[in-house]
Amino acid sequence: MIRVIRVSEVERKRNSKTGIRVRNTKISKGRFQFTPRQILIVVLMLFIFMGSGIGYVWSNFEGTQIGYDVSRLKQEELRLKDLNKKLRLELATLKSPQFLEEAARAFGLKAPSPAQIVVLQ
Repeated sequence: MIRVIRVSEVERKRNSKTGIRVRNTKISKGRFQFTPRQILIVVLMLFIFMGSGIGYVWSNFEGTQIGYDVSRLKQEELRLKDLNKKLRLELATLKSPQFLEEAARAFGLKAPSPAQIVVLQ
């Protein structure tokens, strides 16, 4: 029985220039082999890349959170300004002479007699 040999198999088994079969040569498997230094550099680059990616995502997250905090604080500021305005209006109303006269009459107060007035020095 005759076995069919491909040309590529013949080229691998024989020297291409002389055609002589050489058995003591290494046959290249087509793999690229990394040295320990190259592996270390690749691992360090991956860690740097991952760290920078995590840092980027974290900074974006923090920026978003700060934006939410600023928005919430602006709303709180507007609410407090409105409350301050209402309280100032109420204070002005309570200090008005018309309100004080009305409150004095409601509680039964009257103007003091000259004998009741004491001058402090």
